[in-house]
Formats: sequence, structure tokens, C-alpha cells
Amino acid sequence: MKKEGLIKNLSMIGPAAILVASSMGPGTVASCIMGGSHLGYKILWMALLSGFLGALVSFIGGKVYMVTGKTGFQVIRDYSHPWFAYPLFAWMFFAGCFVITVEGKLLGHTTALMAPNLGGLNDILIVPLLVLAAAIIFSFGFRKVVFLCSLMTAGMALLFLINFFFIDFSITEAVKGLAPTVPFDKTGLLAFGGIMGGSASGVVAAGYSYLVKNKGWDNVEYIPRMKLDQILFYGILFGIFSVGIYITGAAVLHPQGIEVNSAIDAAKGLEPLVGAFSKWVFLVGLFGAVFTTLGALATIMCYMLADMVGIKPDLNNVKFKILLFCTIMLGVLGPFLSGLPAMKYMVFAMVIFLLAGPAVLLIYLIVGNKKSIMGEHINSPLLNTGLIIAFILNCVGSVASVMQ
Repeated sequence: MKKEGLIKNLSMIGPAAILVASSMGPGTVASCIMGGSHLGYKILWMALLSGFLGALVSFIGGKVYMVTGKTGFQVIRDYSHPWFAYPLFAWMFFAGCFVITVEGKLLGHTTALMAPNLGGLNDILIVPLLVLAAAIIFSFGFRKVVFLCSLMTAGMALLFLINFFFIDFSITEAVKGLAPTVPFDKTGLLAFGGIMGGSASGVVAAGYSYLVKNKGWDNVEYIPRMKLDQILFYGILFGIFSVGIYITGAAVLHPQGIEVNSAIDAAKGLEPLVGAFSKWVFLVGLFGAVFTTLGALATIMCYMLADMVGIKPDLNNVKFKILLFCTIMLGVLGPFLSGLPAMKYMVFAMVIFLLAGPAVLLIYLIVGNKKSIMGEHINSPLLNTGLIIAFILNCVGSVASVMQ
């Protein structure tokens, strides 16, 4: 490929935007705000590292596809065993559907706070219309979805970057929070597992393989663009998003002794402490996170399901569009899940994803280091180091989550 300028290269990237849009969801919001409000700056290192680990984990999924031509499900099936691959991917699809349904309820909570005068119309009219809009938008086609997710992820990162200037955070305590420690209390462990599950679970490696395939990045010449894709969306935008949310909890809620299990509770608690502007930044960011995750997560989960059942996993395929549309519409059921603590269940859903992460990541680690498969493109020592750290944290998060 000819060497291109930075602007030209930026215009050609974007698959990671869909993956990051699915990670920039209410599960990550809940996990980060829970960790910050409960632990202060103690696991700020995890919020900061999660974006870079997510970039490395998804990178290996894309690289293995470019070398072998195998997507996530095919890699697990062909390099382990079909009896293992089918239940594993069915588990991940179930987790995705669970998240989408709960997000429908959370969408209702968020719009009710943003427009309290809607009353009973919120659950029976506004939420279904918003879910329908997401289903229609995300069924348009791959390029349009990439463009939408790029805008939304950049916008959400910008919102929380702006919020830095409206909260009083301690640089000294933030630096201390960069020293790796693992919390061992119930809430801290749950937040730790949720952050890992929402960002750097092995599931993202499988998901990203479908996105680079639909982008047409089908050979190793596209690896430099894939690197730029990951640095921009996961390393920078996702990093700003998660760190911004975590610091909001650590700097504003923790000093007041306010622990929250819900991003909704956090939005309510921010106004009397730092003013209406910060509360609205948080609410608008949360709304954007829920809306984009509805479509982005459904897209990735439907890629996996379609690959399992023999439907062409492509947004230009009519059967796939119908599957995607129906999956997103599960969000309409959310408001009718009476008594469900939506945000806490969202963190648990991230944990469900994380439980599948170590197995997927281990297989990709093995494949990435087999010269008989990867040839000259076997993993570098640096990439292996990052992936091993991600694998260990996936295991720690999984064990910690099971202990709950």
C-alpha cells in the first residue's frame, strides 16, 4: 500500500468505533462510577489501562483474521473444538441479549430524568420509539454505522473531557491511584470485574474480527491502519471516557461518603455537589452510551450468531438485517421488567461477558504464537506481554466476580 498522510489514513479507519461504542455503554459507566465512588482513586490504574488492554485484545482478533481469513467463531471452532465453540458463543449471545433488554429499562430511567414531565408516556411511547430508531439506524449499512459510532464515541469522550474542568480532583491522589492494586471487598471486586468485562474481555477479540472483515481489511497490509484505528478509538477516546467517569466518582462522590450502585443515582447526586451543568453532562453522556450500545452491541452479537447458524454476517445481507433489527428491538421489553435494578444488573452482565473472556483470549494467544498458522506475523514480545496481562486480569476479574 502507498504511504498516505495522516488525514487520509484517519478517513479510512473506523471499525473499532463500533466495538468501542458497544464498550462505551452503561456497564462501563456503572462499573467506573461504582469503583470511583466506593474506592476513590484506588483503581484509577484499571480505568486508564482498560482502554489500552482493550486495544491489544481486539488487535489480536483483527490480525488473526487478516492472516488466516477466519472470524472469531471460526477461530475458536477450528483451533479448539466445535463442542466448545458453540456453547461459548451461545453464552456470549445470551449475555448480549440480556444487556440489550436491561438497556431498554435504563433508557427509560435516563429519559425520565431528562424529561420528567413525560410521565407514563415514557415507557410506553418514548422508549419504544428510541429503540425503534436505533434498530432502523443500525440496519442501514456498515459504513453508516461506522460513521454514527465514530461521531457518538468522539462526542461522549468530549463530554467527559469537558467535565474535568468542572470538578475538583486531586492530582496527588490520582498519581497514587496509578499504582496497581486489587480491591478485595465485595463492591470493589464487582467494579473491578465490570471494568474488565466492559473493555478488555477476550470477547472483543472475536467481535473485532467481524468488523475488520466488513471493512474489507482482509490482508496484513492493513495492519498499520488497524493500529491507528485502535489507538484513536480504544486508546484515546475510550480512555478519556472511562477515566473521566471514574474520576467523577472518585473526586466528587467518594469524598462526600456517597457510594452509588447506579449511574442514575450518580447523576442525581452530582447536581447538589458540582452544579447542574455536570449533572447534565453525565446524563447526556449516559443517554448516548445507552443508545449507541443498543445498536453496536447487537451488531457484534448478531455477527457471532449469524456465523454460527450459517447466515452471512454482513450488514448488506437482508437476513442479517432482520436478525439485527429483531435483536435491537428486545430493548422495548426493558421498561416492563418491574423491580429490576437496571444498573447493577448491567455490571453483572459485563461480568457474564468476562467469564467467557479468559477462554477466548487464551485461544487467540496460542494461535497468535503458532508459526505454522501465523507465519512471519506471530506475536511480538510486546504484544504477548500486553495480552498476558489482559489474560491475567480477565482471570482475576472472573474469579472475583464468581466470588460475588
